[in-house]
This record gives sequence, structure tokens and C-alpha cells, in this order.
Amino acid sequence: MTNATPALDPEVLAAQERFQREGIAGGDVLTQPVEEARAATRRFQAWLNQGGPAVESTVEHVLGTTPPLRLRLYRPAAEGPLPAYLHVHGGGFALGSLDALDRWKREIADEAGMIVVGLDYALAPEHPYPTAIEQVLAALRWLRDAAGDFGVDGGRLAVGGDSAGGNLALNALLRLRDAGEAGPRLGAIIYGMLSAEHGTSSHRELGDGRFGLSTAKLDWFWSRYLPDAALRQTPGAAPLHADLAGLPELLLQAAALDPLLDDTLNLGKRLTAAGVTHRMTVYEGVPHGFIGQTAVLEKARAARAEVVAALRRVLG
Repeated sequence: MTNATPALDPEVLAAQERFQREGIAGGDVLTQPVEEARAATRRFQAWLNQGGPAVESTVEHVLGTTPPLRLRLYRPAAEGPLPAYLHVHGGGFALGSLDALDRWKREIADEAGMIVVGLDYALAPEHPYPTAIEQVLAALRWLRDAAGDFGVDGGRLAVGGDSAGGNLALNALLRLRDAGEAGPRLGAIIYGMLSAEHGTSSHRELGDGRFGLSTAKLDWFWSRYLPDAALRQTPGAAPLHADLAGLPELLLQAAALDPLLDDTLNLGKRLTAAGVTHRMTVYEGVPHGFIGQTAVLEKARAARAEVVAALRRVLG
């Protein structure tokens, strides 16, 4: 972090004014019961999902995990078995749904020419750790081993996630590595919620909530995901603490006005030390959660294009 006064990009300010006029906003777990926060988040995401490209088909499939896991496959107009990208939505492990980033997932499928998969993983506090990560692993194993009838080339997979979804995506890559299993060729970790350490400079400078996400909200999320506070230091729950050697190539994206910025910066340093190929982009002037705003933010569209380019290069 620097001593410069952080400021929102003018396009972000204009978007926020528009959201206010429309009467929409993400849920706030500090002021609303969790079900109300989830409902507000769904309304906000539904507004963001308007427009965008159509895909050739969307198909849903349910895996018999506990609880059952619903997947949605977005297939573009393309022939033959296709590579697939599984994206794990954010929301602090407690918010979000299968419809999160629906427009963004359609855009990725259309531009990358591959299948994009979303999932409706079980949320905390009803389903604390490790339910969500076990479901993400189940989804990846199904895509790898059993999704041929859905047109998926199980040998060409990528996984990514934003915020808490970035935690789950990175965690899944680590667990597949540790199990000696074939895994995705690429990971996309987007402003990942990777550590419960809240004394970093980005938390001190950006964690007061003026840009949306706050340290207090993150502490609420972690306490519901990990009721046992001792787990906050374990690599299985907070993957920034893990041994990172042997991971596939990673794309890291961060928002400059995000208390989680240092999670991404520190991940980049640790990947370099571990010899893991990666690329990192910090998008200036934008807050946490910006990638889903492709309808109104050029930097969201730039971040999407970076994901598409990485998917096409690695998966073909």
C-alpha cells in the first residue's frame, strides 16, 4: 500500500449512483439477518445479469453430495467435446447463489468458446467448513471423470473463483495435488479471501467499509464459515498458509480498493518463491466485487478479457 489517498474510478462512481437510483445494493450481514442479506444480494445480482450474450444451451445437473449440489453448464455454439471452466462464486461463504455472475459466465463461454460451469454450493452458517470445499472437489471430479455426456473434455479443465470462491478454487487445486489426482490446468483466483489475517496494510487502509467490503464483514464471514477459530490458521481453510509448490499456472486478479488486496499480493510473492507460474493484475480505482459489473465498467470488461485470454491459451 502507498500513502496516496485512494479514490474510486469515475466510472465506478457513476455506476454506484445508478445503483442508488435503481434502489439496489448487495446484502449487508452486519445490519440484516442473513436471509435478508441473501435476498438483497440476489436482487442486485439479477440486475447486473441483465443483457449480455445468449449461449447455445444451459443445462443443470445435480450431484448426490450432502447436501445435493446443483451445477449449471453454459455451452456455446461450438462442435465436439469442449474444455470447461468451473467458476466458484463469492459471497463470504454465506451469500450468493447459482445465478451469481450469470451474465459474466455467459460472456466467458461465448468469448472463450468453451463450457462454463457454475455451482450452488452449500452456504454458511448452516453448512460451515468443510462442506463447500468438498462440494467443489466433487464438481471438479465429476467434470473430469463423468461429464462426457454433457460435452465436456475432462482432460481440459480450469477452475476459478472470486472472493470466497477464490479460496475454494485454490483450496481445491491444493487438495487434488496432495491426493496425486489429475486436476485443472489453470486456476483463476480473483480477489481471493485467502487468509483470516486482518492486520495487513490493506485491511488497515481500506477495511473501514467506505468501498463496500469491510474488515468487520470479513470477520463475520470467517466466524460463520469456521466456528472453531483455531481453524483460521490451517491451510485447509485458509490456503494462503499452504505449501504452494506444484500448483498449475495461476491467474491472479485484484481490486486496488479492497481490504483483501494484500491476500492477492502475498499469494503472488509465495507463488514466486514456490516456483509456480502465475500472472497478477491489480485493477486500479475499483472495489471488491467489480468483475460482475461488465455492463457498466470498462475495467470489469478488461478483467473478463484477461480471464478469456488465459483460458484460450492454456486450454486451447
